[in-house]
Amino acid sequence: MRPTRLLMVAAVAAVAALFGVKASLVDKLIYVEKLNGENYKDFVNSVDHLAVVYFLKHSTSSMSNFFKEFEKSAAIMTIYETKFGIVNCQTNPGIGHCDDKSSEEQVYIYRNGHLTIKVSLHSMFSVDSIISNVLQVVLLYEALILQSIEEKDNFIAENRGFSDVVFSYQKALGTYDHRILMEAIFVYHHSYKFALSNEQKTVEDLPHYSSAELSGIWLFRCKSVTQQDQNCPVYKFRGPMERANLSKFFQALELPTLVHDLGKSNDSDLFRESEINVLYVFYDGTVENAAKDLIEEFSSNYIGLMGIVTVNVNAVDMTNYTLPKSHRLPLLAFQSGGTNDLVYIEDQDAPANFVEKMLNMTSSDGEPHSSNMTETPEDEYDLESEIEVQDDAVAKLAFDLRDVTFARTHLPALTDESFYSEVSERSLLIVLFYLNFDARNQIVVRLFAKAADVLAKDDQFPLATVECFDWTDVCGKANISIYPTIRIYRSNMEPVLYDGPLSVNSFVTAAKLHMMDNPVALSTTEEVLSFVEGDFPGEIKSHTNVAVVGAFRIEHMNYEKTFRMAAKELQGRYLCGIVKDNIAESICKTRGFKAPCIIASKRHDHLEPVAMVKLGTSVNELIGNIESAILPLLTELTSENFPVYFAMKKPLLILFTANTDSTYYHVISAMASEGTQHDVALLWMNISSPAGKLSPGEQILHHHVKEPNQEEILVINHATGQVHRFTESKISKESALMWLNKVTGGSIETTIRLSQEDWKPRVPAFDFLKMMDEDAVTRAEHETLNRQSERDEDFYDEESDEAFMMENEMRGNLEDEIQVELEQLKYSRLYQKSPKKLIHRPELASQSPNDSEDKVRSGVALGHTEL
Repeated sequence: MRPTRLLMVAAVAAVAALFGVKASLVDKLIYVEKLNGENYKDFVNSVDHLAVVYFLKHSTSSMSNFFKEFEKSAAIMTIYETKFGIVNCQTNPGIGHCDDKSSEEQVYIYRNGHLTIKVSLHSMFSVDSIISNVLQVVLLYEALILQSIEEKDNFIAENRGFSDVVFSYQKALGTYDHRILMEAIFVYHHSYKFALSNEQKTVEDLPHYSSAELSGIWLFRCKSVTQQDQNCPVYKFRGPMERANLSKFFQALELPTLVHDLGKSNDSDLFRESEINVLYVFYDGTVENAAKDLIEEFSSNYIGLMGIVTVNVNAVDMTNYTLPKSHRLPLLAFQSGGTNDLVYIEDQDAPANFVEKMLNMTSSDGEPHSSNMTETPEDEYDLESEIEVQDDAVAKLAFDLRDVTFARTHLPALTDESFYSEVSERSLLIVLFYLNFDARNQIVVRLFAKAADVLAKDDQFPLATVECFDWTDVCGKANISIYPTIRIYRSNMEPVLYDGPLSVNSFVTAAKLHMMDNPVALSTTEEVLSFVEGDFPGEIKSHTNVAVVGAFRIEHMNYEKTFRMAAKELQGRYLCGIVKDNIAESICKTRGFKAPCIIASKRHDHLEPVAMVKLGTSVNELIGNIESAILPLLTELTSENFPVYFAMKKPLLILFTANTDSTYYHVISAMASEGTQHDVALLWMNISSPAGKLSPGEQILHHHVKEPNQEEILVINHATGQVHRFTESKISKESALMWLNKVTGGSIETTIRLSQEDWKPRVPAFDFLKMMDEDAVTRAEHETLNRQSERDEDFYDEESDEAFMMENEMRGNLEDEIQVELEQLKYSRLYQKSPKKLIHRPELASQSPNDSEDKVRSGVALGHTEL
């Protein structure tokens, strides 16, 4: 083992010993039962409760937060007939799963003595995550987890004509939103069929879906649908994902949405009794149709948020209403839930804005609510809960691949002994410096290994790695401070930083191009033609679509020198060739020029396969001219080439289309060929959606245009933030150019503006250095290990211990209020009307275990669930 690793391991061991917590201190837990050889089997085999068990092996101070959350969850979960237990494997070895290798990293959940599921400790870090995950098991058959659109559609079809369906999207399980949903399912499962999914694709086809949402709930009114080929009307829950809002939503669903003609029905009193918002629609016979249109719009868009009452002003005593002096029918008025006051609309031309404004003012927290549930309420904010929502695709991929091994047969790992000898002996060595514990680095290593395998097929082995956690001295001497870093070492040359894309193809292309001289000496016309076509040297066209040829006579030495220096700078990115004297003159002449000339071959550009490069008087100027000349006149905008066009700081004219043979595409192609685009980059994006998924082009288009046509043209200027949309009914080259002239000239109004918000981290960063400093201070405060052990007898420090005990004894915090609320729901008339008896119902307490068990579908596997 390396010296640095030995020191680190020793330090970790010392800290673990210093901060160790005696397992006997777990005895201070109140609601979590302490299990031993006498009561363990009875606890997990009971049919009266679900058993949640943790097997404690090596307790440390870092576990204190978990035990606090575990204890709080145990207190709340008693109303669900769920009990929590802990086995101290240090004092009770051999019990249950104490001998399992990884049992301390899991929480075990048992139903009727059978192990139902093991949940990773990383997913049980807070009250929200613990309760939501456990409730998912409690409601094993009442909350199905579906993973595809087909499964969702089949579930809805099965309930057509029998029951309404509530379907929820949860971006991550174990969050606050997930917990609120599971609590609602516990209370209302007798009235609806519930299912949920954490697969975004399952809700992309549902109304009002937004990819920015962390969660969403849709109601399918299937109970009244009798025809199998008839779709269930679907509505989306609007409002913050909070317990009170969701409870009111379900209560409102039990009430009639519309009370027609006040005075003929007493149903309107139900709205007031349930403290549901009410929208009044005043009308008379002359505007009855207009009133019906308003009712239809609001009843479908705001279901569950308010009831609607119609008032025929000619049939009701209007002395109780004070209508505005200046008004016209139909007239809207809003009554907030639980109040008697009516607020009348002021701008009768904007009824939707009025309703939105009133609903915002009556949201539970007093703040305007959004129609999308994208944020966790402030009073429930939990840093780790936010981190649980993984929005980093690279980190997720690294986590998914953590157990998937990959071969490094052709990718040697260099050490302090081999690194320097390899660099000095090899003509080309491309080295990846990385840290193995970082997700991005882990993925890059895998890609690097695949690239090494590709190169090995041609008996080429230029790639190697250095793991900087193991070999800090090597990385320190190389001045590596950013990870991953890729350096290119060549004989008798300074190392070069690789700054290209991190992909297998890009790594292979860079290695291939670095193996060749740049520029390549071309001595015959045939070699020049083969070079331009990509057939010389070797089959280079399979790795690059670009070839640059410089043609110079002997009197053009200054131009030739500049070209050679530019080619050296471009090595690894573009392949350059050089031809001289008479052949040079001939090559230039075929293009209608005199020597010297520089020709760029672009095999990927069907509009301009060959372009002339302007001569430059300096290396930087020539490199800029080459990079500009090799760009296609019209190309598809992708994630790989977007940085290039963004860096140009030009407006981007983007055609969004699914058909490259359309009139729109041919018009933009003609503009590109003739060079009439006024210093605007011409691009197109594919908006076809294979396999039912939205393409990147379609997602970007919908972000800028809410209801786009089949083809759209946008000019996006990132420098000014302006976005212009082509709105002409018909397109021609003339009309497109005229519109573009107005856009670039500033004589046409901006359609929308790009957001100017700062791109800030979604959650606070971990300050590891500060943590280390605090650790050092804490260690310094303890004079000896014995004194520390004595202090650890209290499980937490004295202040935290006192607060923890007081919290459990007084039970006056927010979680206890939640428990009281759920207990009331449990014994309410609403809950008792359930015709179906389940294992967590109070009625089962009077039945025998066998009788109650017969009421539940047997099964212990959770094969469709991913917790």
